[in-house]
Amino acid sequence: MKIKRIEHVAIAVRNLDAVRDTLATLGISCDHEETLPEHRIRLAMLPIGESALELLEPQDETGATAEWIRTRGEGLFHICLEVDDIEAALAELKGKGIRLQDEVPRSGHGGHRIAFLDPASTAGLVVELVEMTGAH
Repeated sequence: MKIKRIEHVAIAVRNLDAVRDTLATLGISCDHEETLPEHRIRLAMLPIGESALELLEPQDETGATAEWIRTRGEGLFHICLEVDDIEAALAELKGKGIRLQDEVPRSGHGGHRIAFLDPASTAGLVVELVEMTGAH
C-alpha cells in the first residue's frame, strides 16, 4: 500500500463558522463546504499546501462527531491518508491484522471513496483512507 499524502486532518468542532472565521484570520481560507446527512455532519475543507484541515460540526446529537465531542471535547478527530486503490489498501491492511470499521468503501467528503480503520488496531488513532475521485 502506498500512501500518497496526508489528505486532511479532521477537527471536531461545535461551531464550524466560528472556527472557520478564526482560521481565516491566520490566512487559512475555506474552499469547500458541504453537509453529509448520512454522517450527520457539516464540514468545511481548508487547504494548506497538498493537505487540508477538515472542520466537522455535528448536525445532531446522534452521530460519531457529536459523540466524540461529548466524550473527548473539541479537537483532533482523525487523520485521512490518500491511497491509489482503497480496496487493495483495505485488503492489505486486513491481511496484516488491522481491523476495519469499513470492510467496503463508502461515499465521503466531495463524493470521494472512504473507509475507516478500527482505532483499536491503530494505537487509538482514528485513521481514514480516501481514494480521490475526479479533481481534488
